[in-house]
Amino acid sequence: MIRSSQAAGRPESKVQASYLAHELRAPVTSIRLGLEILAEQIEGRLQGDEKQMLSLAIRNTMRLEGLVNDIMDYSKIAAGKLAIVREPCDARALVDDAVDSLRAMATAKGVRIGKDCAPLLPRCAAEGRRIVQVLMNLVSNAIKFTPARGLVTVSISEGRGEHAGTLLFKVKDTGCGIAPEELERVFVLFEQAGGSKPRQAQGTGLGLTLARAMVELHGGRIWAESWRGGGSTFCFTIPIAPADTLRPAATYAEPLRLHGLLADAARRFNAFLAMFV
Repeated sequence: MIRSSQAAGRPESKVQASYLAHELRAPVTSIRLGLEILAEQIEGRLQGDEKQMLSLAIRNTMRLEGLVNDIMDYSKIAAGKLAIVREPCDARALVDDAVDSLRAMATAKGVRIGKDCAPLLPRCAAEGRRIVQVLMNLVSNAIKFTPARGLVTVSISEGRGEHAGTLLFKVKDTGCGIAPEELERVFVLFEQAGGSKPRQAQGTGLGLTLARAMVELHGGRIWAESWRGGGSTFCFTIPIAPADTLRPAATYAEPLRLHGLLADAARRFNAFLAMFV
């Protein structure tokens, strides 16, 4: 039975939702590891279609595992329990890590991935694995919406103007683009831009919502730029490490207010998970 959003807002529902996501994690990981071991043991004994089916099962299990991990992270963010440990990080290494992890996905889709990192970049103040997580969400999303023989480009440069004191990351694709009036919607939990239009694809929209929350927890900002038929560019900023700045200064004079965004997203998130508890 599907419960109402009012029920989802009760404290016990929040506990049940968090417990559900936690309980899903172990069996999904166990299934993935079992399939990978099986694939190694019977390597060379499968017919073409059998090998393809097993490979598809492993990829889909990895997608499910990633979704469960995203749900766990977002649960912590919505509850205010995710702590970010900032330290100086080489932004180029973070981009290399994310791109290398998704190169196989891009190759399977027939999409090229390029990198354009400015020379002599300062380090950013971040928890490295979280920025890799953001980059992977944005790059995988770009690959998903880029047609075969298309190009996804990841770039880094120093922020200018209102973004001074930050590193500016960009993930640009050559897909169908997003209408200007829908650019903000893509970051809303369980929303997708375009409805039945070409931009729509499978997914919950959790990846971009999680990316936004992660960036803002680091003190940065994230936004999208696009035109219909002209591809899309997702941009985000992360403050430069204080040790690498000559004149340390507060980034963004007026900090973003996360509470309203996270409160609304938390209500949507708990309503979604309450359907299964």
